Amino acid sequence: MTPNKRRVLAGGTTAAIILALSGALIPTAATADEDATAPTSGASFDANAKQLLTTDGVEAVATNAAGQVVVYTTAPEDALAGEADAFVDGHSNVVVKVIDAPFDSQADTDVVGGAGYFAFDPTNPNGPGGLCSVGFSAWSPAGDPAVVSAGHCTGDGLYSVSALTLPSGDQAGGGNPDNSDVELTYGLAELAFSQYGGPGNTPGTSGNPNDLSSTDVSAWDVVNPSLETLPEVTNWTTSATEDLSAATIPVRAVGTAVVDGAVTKSGRTTGFTSGQVLEVGGWANVSGRQVYGFVTNVASSEGDSGGAVFQGNTAVGILSGGTTQNGQPIMFAADLQNALSYTGGYSVALYIDAPTVTSPAQVGIGGAITGTGAAGQTLVVTQGEGAPFEVPIDGNGNWSFPAPPEVGEYEFSAIVRNGFNESAATPFAVAVLPAAPAFTSPANGDRIVSEVTEISGTGEIGATVTLTGDVTDEATVGEDGTWSVEVDLGIDAYSVSATQELDGITSASATSAFAVIPTAPIVDAPLAGGAYAFASAPTAATGTGIEEAAISVTLNGADAGSTTVADGAWSVPLTAQAGEFSLVVTQTVNGQSNSTTVSYEVAAAPATGGGAGEGSGSAPGSLANTGMTDATPYVVTAAALLLLGAALLTVRRMRTRNTL
Repeated sequence: MTPNKRRVLAGGTTAAIILALSGALIPTAATADEDATAPTSGASFDANAKQLLTTDGVEAVATNAAGQVVVYTTAPEDALAGEADAFVDGHSNVVVKVIDAPFDSQADTDVVGGAGYFAFDPTNPNGPGGLCSVGFSAWSPAGDPAVVSAGHCTGDGLYSVSALTLPSGDQAGGGNPDNSDVELTYGLAELAFSQYGGPGNTPGTSGNPNDLSSTDVSAWDVVNPSLETLPEVTNWTTSATEDLSAATIPVRAVGTAVVDGAVTKSGRTTGFTSGQVLEVGGWANVSGRQVYGFVTNVASSEGDSGGAVFQGNTAVGILSGGTTQNGQPIMFAADLQNALSYTGGYSVALYIDAPTVTSPAQVGIGGAITGTGAAGQTLVVTQGEGAPFEVPIDGNGNWSFPAPPEVGEYEFSAIVRNGFNESAATPFAVAVLPAAPAFTSPANGDRIVSEVTEISGTGEIGATVTLTGDVTDEATVGEDGTWSVEVDLGIDAYSVSATQELDGITSASATSAFAVIPTAPIVDAPLAGGAYAFASAPTAATGTGIEEAAISVTLNGADAGSTTVADGAWSVPLTAQAGEFSLVVTQTVNGQSNSTTVSYEVAAAPATGGGAGEGSGSAPGSLANTGMTDATPYVVTAAALLLLGAALLTVRRMRTRNTL
């Protein structure tokens, strides 16, 4: 389609709107006390902010991340008069920033031209209009395509029809600053809602502190069926190709501006510019109308009005006005969520990632088709020419639905839906095959000791089962529904897949991954459950195992050593120590392991004897204790002698003669 181009020439003037409000600042305790703090949010803050805007020189009031109230003025702080001066002096958390000029709506309302779009009066198509920037693609309350922009671009509703402009003719695309290169291309939209300032395009209100209805927003119904609205924002790098959609940032959410966070705007005059959110939850006089929103240091200029303001992939504002502070840019954006709440149900279009399919292209009867998508949203699936059906996507982003119940080739298309927002479609094909045969032994995940001599399973009677992988063989399913093949599998890891063929149709595949592991090593010492005197504490772990197997030993979880089985035996030194112990001996062959655990305990070492007195184990002045502190070895020895009948132990009592 060839664009219908219309050249727009500069001309016209901007009417000044004088704002006159009345009211009084809400008092705070000890307002004359320099330590008093002004409210930074809520009804009291809003009431104070809107009342301050009625004072000469005050252009905006907002809150920063440090919990301060920031007052933007065009007059020096010491020149503030009346209530504004008292408010600043009476609160310790108020900061004054002097800007170079009042906030000016960044629209070329005095130019018969366009800026992303040109809004004009359909009854006077050759008259003046608003040259502005599209903010975000949107949806009407009925789910029809729309766009949102700034309310002041509509001339208080007079400019009710809009047309897109040629990107290369806009200033951001290389056009002349005087807009002499601006050309109209496609018809865009009809105005559905517009508000600049208070309801009914009034200057704004100050009587109700809870009233946030002073805003700057317009909603347009897209009427050109040849246009496709995308949930994306251009970065203006492809304007020379006249296709701004070739380089974009997707809009994935709508939110509230985060103070001190990075922020970006896109507009037809200064293009793609970034900066920082300075203050939020504030109010500004934008060309004489109150607007609720936030302050940034992003560069903007006339014609950028209505442009997208976003943080990351989150839409947060509509460009409303701009000025400078000491020559540096200051931009005010209308709070997007607040602005949309007055449009009667218009919402920003969101970008949703297309779903992905995670199941294989071949699925057996009774199997499932699975995938992932945006968590908590709805998957809409269409099978061939059939009616769409919905599948919930769980909180982890997973979805699943059963495969068709009959063997065949099937084509599907799936999208993710969130309200009026839909992802791009993901087409995919699935071959539904007969059910795969089943493994009964070894089953998937089994660990078999020493060897496997047979692989068996179940299937369709008469089907030919084909094994692939670490075992290649065939078997026929018998009348009892079972099949088996003989194998000779030693110690190692294995993966075997199986399909079955019946009447020329091959089934889906099943897999059994299993391992043949060595026998557990034999531990000769220490003895399981052994109780040792310290003098008899084990000084080595010993045992037998598979020739050349690797042996590793841990003691109470700590590495105690390793060795290799030689001549059928193994030995790892241990340190004699008292305590309760868990000894784990692991035998490894071909990367497969098996373990034996032995628990034992060693008594504490006996106390050493000494002379009479302190530290000897006897009371002061007494003879040394000559009794046995640990009789276990002696008891064991005596018991052995008694059992063997080796000797008769005689105890001779010695008498002592006293000599005078």
